Amino acid sequence: MADETLELDIVTPERLLVAEKVEQVNIPGAEGDMGILPNHAPIISTLRPGSLSYEVDGKSTTLVVTGGFMEVAENRVIVLAENAEFANEIDRERALASKAKAEEALAGAKLSEPEFEEAQLRLFRATARLENVDGE
Repeated sequence: MADETLELDIVTPERLLVAEKVEQVNIPGAEGDMGILPNHAPIISTLRPGSLSYEVDGKSTTLVVTGGFMEVAENRVIVLAENAEFANEIDRERALASKAKAEEALAGAKLSEPEFEEAQLRLFRATARLENVDGE
């Protein structure tokens, strides 16, 4: 079984979320979603806001990440996330409010490019959270 697993570490600036052996990891890479299996080729990538899932004993667990970096090497996946939370930790009302505020900002006239990019990123983060809230 040791040859069929990966070591997965998911860390944010605030806490260590996951440190365990897993069978598969699905990651929202900046260039697209990636599935990581044992013996994957080494890779480094930035993350985009989205769902990150991993499988242990056939059971899938999902987190929402809002950016960061990941590295795969020697059957180890290290995720350094700006922020990450398990689906059951997401505050639905807060995510809805954040999405509405971002949409309002994007609808406003005359945003500078940095303001537009920040509002768009807030919208992506809120949408990723809402896609993973229980009952959505």
